[in-house]
Amino acid sequence: MKTIQDILIERGYPQKQAISIASDLQAIDPALQNGLQSWLADQTETDYLIEGFKLSDLKQKFDMTYPAALLTVDWLIKEPELAKKSIQRGIR
Repeated sequence: MKTIQDILIERGYPQKQAISIASDLQAIDPALQNGLQSWLADQTETDYLIEGFKLSDLKQKFDMTYPAALLTVDWLIKEPELAKKSIQRGIR
C-alpha cells in the first residue's frame, strides 16, 4: 500500500517537501479526511467551506495545490482567528 509520501512524490513533489506535507496531512482534522482520501485515490478534489473560506477559492487566489489548500482549511478549523488574519493579509 502506498503512503501519502509515495503518492505526493509520484505527483511531482520533491522528496523533502513530500515528507513534510505527508506528516501534516496525516494530522488533519477528521472532517477533512474524506477529501484527503479521495484526492489520494484519484485526485478528486472535495471542496469545503470553513469559516467563510472555500477551499477552491483559496487554491485559486493563492495558486495552491489541493494538499496545501486542504492544510490551510485544516488550519482554519484548528486556529480560526489566527488563520483568518493570515489569509486576509494574503498568505504565501
